[in-house]
Amino acid sequence: MLKLIIPIFSFFFLNMFMSKNNFWFIIMNLLFFFTPLFIIFFFPLNNLIISFNKYFSIDIISSFLIILSLWITALMIMSSFSLLNLTSYKSFINITLFLFILLFLTFSTNNMFLFYIFFESSLIPIFSMIMIWGYQPERIFASLYLLMYTITASLPLLIMIFLLFNNNSFMNMFFFCWKFPSEKFNLLLWMMSLMAFLIKLPMFSLHLWLPKAHVEAPVAGSMILASVLLKLGSYGIIRFSSLFFYLNKSIFFILFPICLLGSNIISIMCIRQTDMKSLIAYSSVSHMSILLMGMISLSSWGWSGSFMLMLSHGFTSSSLFLITNIMYSSSFTRSIFLLKGISSIFPMISLWWFILNALNMSAPPSLNLMSEIMLFSSIIPFSLLLSIPLAMLSFFTALYSFFIYISSQHGNFYKPMNFFMSIPSISFLSIFLHFTPLFILIFKINLFLI
Repeated sequence: MLKLIIPIFSFFFLNMFMSKNNFWFIIMNLLFFFTPLFIIFFFPLNNLIISFNKYFSIDIISSFLIILSLWITALMIMSSFSLLNLTSYKSFINITLFLFILLFLTFSTNNMFLFYIFFESSLIPIFSMIMIWGYQPERIFASLYLLMYTITASLPLLIMIFLLFNNNSFMNMFFFCWKFPSEKFNLLLWMMSLMAFLIKLPMFSLHLWLPKAHVEAPVAGSMILASVLLKLGSYGIIRFSSLFFYLNKSIFFILFPICLLGSNIISIMCIRQTDMKSLIAYSSVSHMSILLMGMISLSSWGWSGSFMLMLSHGFTSSSLFLITNIMYSSSFTRSIFLLKGISSIFPMISLWWFILNALNMSAPPSLNLMSEIMLFSSIIPFSLLLSIPLAMLSFFTALYSFFIYISSQHGNFYKPMNFFMSIPSISFLSIFLHFTPLFILIFKINLFLI
């Protein structure tokens, strides 16, 4: 583990001796180089657990999420080349690296208390990104929404961890020989821990902080927030469900209607959005509702489908926020009503818009499609009536995906917008590096079967 952590810490010292351009280029390429090294030396095969010491160990779920964090961190730095003119750019890279270290420690620890510490500490870098490099004055309220929602809901999780430690004298999440205070008290413990993860996910009705944070965050903040930080909630549910697995059947009849109704309402709200970034943020809430239903469905296909959707949504949503920022940097607007006829000006960016929207609506062949097939197969056995809202959700997802594509790429060009900045080639490389892992993972679906 130190083989990866120590080089990352050494990047902070390189900051003092290099210019901004050299530092940006070297850090970005080293992070890309570490990704295959981690796969070669640390990736567990055959669902084994690799233990580093008493407090840190990884399995196939945590290793995939670490790889996702490493890859997205490198793409964050690549996509933020426009900030090179700012005097605070080195501070931005330092915060980005600090966020990756916290995410790596969160996904690799097996200790509940350490997991809670790193889980909450990841708020500090994203809070700093929104506050310092956000676009509008409303970033103050957006960052406060993010902070208050997550910290308030995480306090019961800390209490639950202490109660479990008081009864067991250990906190290892991979142990299955837990003693609980009482049978009647177990459901309360599970609900206390679940609330922190549902807000981080976020579930419908607990999602109000997410669109505000996405709209006000810089492109790097939106990328890491959509691709990795939302997965902290689902990762926590997977880990803690192994302790309270049988209690999921006590709450699924409450969460299923909320998730199904909420995902359809959010999909309809997506069609009413005028800001591209806001539309993509709301679509993430819709996808996370289906992911939550798969995790509490008590089936191996539900868990595997949720795991696949975590990765596919991570790459797809991050690339959509990136391509939205590319359009904003070129046209200085994110309004769907002002951006018209882009395909006649930037046909290459129009092609990538089509590909990414097809992935977002789970068109074949894609990892998104396979994940939704497995999720629907794990949800419908509860009741055939659930197939109706699921079919409506698929229809609305395709509807708002077509809406954002057709509205921005076709139509008459808005005459008052008589200028567009050119798109640098590194932006197309960033989009391609988002698409490549998704394309490769289609052929390795067997790795996701939990």
